[in-house]
Amino acid sequence: MKHDRGYRLLSQKGPAGHFWLSLVCFSGLVIASFLLFEQQIQDFLTHLNLYLPSTSSQKLNLALLLIALLALDVVLPVPSSMVALLAVAMLGSLGGYLVIFVGLCLGAGLGYALGAGYFRLLSGRLGLHQRQPGQLGYRLGTLSLICLRGVPVLAETSVVAAGMQRYPLPAFLLVTTLANAGLALAYSAIGSFLVEQNALLVTLLASMVLPGLFIAGYSLFKTLRRHDAEPSLHGRFKVSYDYPVLFTDHLFDPLNPCLHRQLTAEHRGQVTVLVFADEQLLHSAPHLLEQINAYFAHHSDLHLQAPPIAVPAGESSKDSQVLQQLYSDMLQHGLDRHCYVLVLGGGAVLDAVGYACATFHRGIRLIRIPSTVLAQNDAGIGVKNGINAFGQKNLLGAFYPATAVINDFQLLTSLTRRDQIAGLAEAVKVALIKDQAFFQWMEQQADALAHFDHAASRYAIRRCAELHLAHITGAGDPFERGNGRPLDYGHWAAHKLENLSQHRLRHGEAVAVGMALDGLYANALGLLSDADSDRVLRLLLKLGFCLNPPELALKDAQGRSLVLLGLEEFRQHLGGQLSIPMLSRIGESVDLHEIDPARMEQALQRLSTQADLAPLTVDEGCAQ
Repeated sequence: MKHDRGYRLLSQKGPAGHFWLSLVCFSGLVIASFLLFEQQIQDFLTHLNLYLPSTSSQKLNLALLLIALLALDVVLPVPSSMVALLAVAMLGSLGGYLVIFVGLCLGAGLGYALGAGYFRLLSGRLGLHQRQPGQLGYRLGTLSLICLRGVPVLAETSVVAAGMQRYPLPAFLLVTTLANAGLALAYSAIGSFLVEQNALLVTLLASMVLPGLFIAGYSLFKTLRRHDAEPSLHGRFKVSYDYPVLFTDHLFDPLNPCLHRQLTAEHRGQVTVLVFADEQLLHSAPHLLEQINAYFAHHSDLHLQAPPIAVPAGESSKDSQVLQQLYSDMLQHGLDRHCYVLVLGGGAVLDAVGYACATFHRGIRLIRIPSTVLAQNDAGIGVKNGINAFGQKNLLGAFYPATAVINDFQLLTSLTRRDQIAGLAEAVKVALIKDQAFFQWMEQQADALAHFDHAASRYAIRRCAELHLAHITGAGDPFERGNGRPLDYGHWAAHKLENLSQHRLRHGEAVAVGMALDGLYANALGLLSDADSDRVLRLLLKLGFCLNPPELALKDAQGRSLVLLGLEEFRQHLGGQLSIPMLSRIGESVDLHEIDPARMEQALQRLSTQADLAPLTVDEGCAQ
């Protein structure tokens, strides 16, 4: 009965059963052949010993011959396992190891070259190039490439397939070199042991059955993998974004070509445009509507679909009802994916209209025209859009780069003094975390910046935009898939303060308070020196920011600071793991993943109670 079960196991249907049956039969055939022809084999090996190389030149010639045989195993029916053991027997363990390793590496390289060259060309001639690589039978993986190195026929096939499938060459060389080193070591160790023991039968069996063990291992691996889960499909593609950030004056002057070039760069024929504008901007610059209409009337290849549509100013624009109205306007005026939307406004309006454009028809072409200092040096530069929902800032949103960003400095001249100064907080932020020299320049130009001197303000806006754009495009995480966000320095508290003040505080004003709070916390940790923390506070005060607004003192029924509750909200915003950028020195920051509540509370008390943190210029940020 046991014999019957064993036979049924070996003869069961399927590749695994057939393989094990074949392996048993093959091993039996080898043993039977050895027993029948033992004397003849022994005489042949004794005769072979008479020709063992004795001089260095003979050993070198033999080594080169064996290397050639192993390398040409890709195109010739060479029994590589027997050649490998022969190399150990005739050249010793070290010499045999080097011959095996070099021969296997050359063979792998030759196979890859053949696959990438001739066979790929041949498959193209046969029309196979029109099929996906995975449809050619098997999509080679790294683990398979390693496992197949010791399997006759499949070892050579795998390297040819790697070349045909354009397996990355550096990775191929690394994987096959390491696998060949291990395989050569195995052959060398086994060969040395068997030769020393004069175990002829075992030596022959090893040369023939050892590859079979590799096949068995690989077959078992495939069987387990097949039973574990169905192979998955993988989709991979890259999308390249390229958008200019332009600086100009009097954008809607018909003689200024800046906007016209951006609208017509990828179009032939007439371009349809719909304009959304911050209602506060339209109120403070009443001539703007007339300028926009005149500009489009001047250009016959541009069609203004409707007069500019006003959008609520500030955070009130980041509301679901406003979003629905934006959708309704775009639908009513028949916008499609080939039309353009121009949005003029501050950061909040840019966020709301950007989110609408990102989701309407899955993406309408958008040109941002920031109209505040903060929007020109920060919010308008990035790729984020969103609205507030369920009491959370930017809870709903999308990453959607604009087609272009155009900064018109003249739009800033109609802003109130408070709004002109508020946007400088982002310039201080990016200088603190990215550019010590820029921070020093701001210290020197603090008076000019506080009075919105045009030359100093222009430079601050441009340098800030440059640093933001460099981080977005060069830090490797433009869509914020990770937790590290240095550009959010001071923002965890800022978001909470904006909500607590019901947006009485401008975003920039709240960021200034957040930076001061985090600076004092870093100082309490010993991370930031007293001198550097004092410089941060002093610059913010000289620019006119209030650093102790009444919202800092708000507490809930349990006596907990409402501002500090923003840490947990920020943790959730990041996806569960807290990551707060903190200054280690001016121009450099580190990410902290845990915050000491007691020390943060101390920093908060220090910030909210010190009388010397009143602004040095008139500011409404501390108003009740």
